[in-house]
Amino acid sequence: MVGISRGNLFGRMAACAATWLAACAGVCAAQTPAHAPVPTPAPAQSALRIVSLSPHITELLFAAGAGGRIVGVDDASDYPPAARQILRLGEVTALDMEGLLRLAPSLIIVWETGTPPRVRAELERFHLQVLATEQRKLDEIGQVLIEFGRLAGTSSTADDAARRYRADLAELRARYAGRARLKVFYQVWDRPLYTLSGEHVVSEMISLCGGDNIFADVTTLAPIVDREAVLARNPDLILISAPGPDGPAQAADWNRFPNLRAVRNRHIFVVNSSLVDRMAPRILDGVREVCSAVEKARAGPPRLQ
Repeated sequence: MVGISRGNLFGRMAACAATWLAACAGVCAAQTPAHAPVPTPAPAQSALRIVSLSPHITELLFAAGAGGRIVGVDDASDYPPAARQILRLGEVTALDMEGLLRLAPSLIIVWETGTPPRVRAELERFHLQVLATEQRKLDEIGQVLIEFGRLAGTSSTADDAARRYRADLAELRARYAGRARLKVFYQVWDRPLYTLSGEHVVSEMISLCGGDNIFADVTTLAPIVDREAVLARNPDLILISAPGPDGPAQAADWNRFPNLRAVRNRHIFVVNSSLVDRMAPRILDGVREVCSAVEKARAGPPRLQ
């Protein structure tokens, strides 16, 4: 099952639902083979009380038609606008556990690699049903939409969302196929200087647009690099995802290196981190931003006014 960790999602959810309906408690520990048949969704899905502990999970649930099942979210869940009306439970690293327990959730969905192990352990200590998910490729977003729809009993909406997402992704891949390749440096933050390796979905996005991540070969997912390494690899353009006013300020700081190709040609761009970094359907808007920047760099230096 693509994108869902630790066994088959639907088999596990059927076991969890049966346990919940019988006793409204207990840890969802049932595991089924990865290729087991998908069971019929449990009949009480309309009564599901979901807590989402990551912004991209919240977006996925809403896109799958399951927004009405969400009773609590983490503080960073800000999209769609309706998500801001749901009870906030704090940052995932400092949850309001008492508030969460008062919600009596039937399922808590967490980001596998974005949730501290101690938080997972605490949730399970209270015998809460926890589902961990992880998506690392653009194709996996369409699949998890379908999975969340079946989980929540909103398959019609979820399947439509997945079809639209897959069609839009295919159109973008076709549009930018065969373009001349450019070298790209992707900057997450500048103090210290963070980037993302080839293991991160951002590298896939850059490649789709006809670019090559200059640090794709690094094994660490989010490595710290030094400016000398960036200068040595001499990218054609720099993409910066720092939010708010930090983005333009960090972009301007590169002007100290006029011999860098991206600086010389004025090919430094700020991209929207909430679009580029979240594994949800809006990531395709992030792809469009990245591709637009790569296209501008491909066209050559901007003309002076």
